Amino acid sequence: MKKCFILAQRNIKEMLREPLSLVFCLGFPLIMLLVMQIIFTNMEFVPANFKIKSYANGICVFGYTFTSLFVAMQISSDKNTSFIKRINISPINKFSYYFSFFISALPMVFIQTILFFLVALIFKFPFGVYFLLNILYLLPSAIFYICIGILIGCICKNEKQTGPITSIFISLTGIFGGVFMPISAFSGGFATFINLLPFSHSVLIGSELQSIGAKCIYPHILYLLFYIVIIIAVITIIEKIRGLKK
Repeated sequence: MKKCFILAQRNIKEMLREPLSLVFCLGFPLIMLLVMQIIFTNMEFVPANFKIKSYANGICVFGYTFTSLFVAMQISSDKNTSFIKRINISPINKFSYYFSFFISALPMVFIQTILFFLVALIFKFPFGVYFLLNILYLLPSAIFYICIGILIGCICKNEKQTGPITSIFISLTGIFGGVFMPISAFSGGFATFINLLPFSHSVLIGSELQSIGAKCIYPHILYLLFYIVIIIAVITIIEKIRGLKK
């Protein structure tokens, strides 16, 4: 565990060397929130699903997808430097290496979430007993998207590959996560298919809090945990296969 924290410190230093990426990850959800508010305040009729208590969580989660991109690019960029070669010959296993990115990214998304909802309060996001719980409930979603970033970084050979692959997940989150359109707009077998995917659950785990209360964590938390375990298993299998080829 000590090795993980040492590597995490190195990852944080790498983040600080690229302030534009860091500012983008932290600031993008806020920019989207401001733009959406400007649009809606100039509309005569705003649909219920675009009231801030409904769409704020979606925008915040959408911001997590860019954290995935940031993490994936960090990992893939290491593969083109001597750093990964030193990791391969050092007494540090790949689990510690990948987990260090999780440790370094989690505080960033936590700060991102707090800043986002503090700004959302200005636009009349409900403040009450569920406000802090809302931030807590979104942590599993943040963990899920960090894991996706680690998986993409594990698969990709360089930074050029991470962008296109991550953009797929960004688009899926925007469409199937209910960020730009309500999930209720889908019906039949297609709605069932979307429900099996993790994206809608990463948003609904927080957005339903205002309407049905703390019990909204189920069953969304189960879907997210399932996919997190699957992602970890896939990363483990990939590294095992690579180890056998060496």
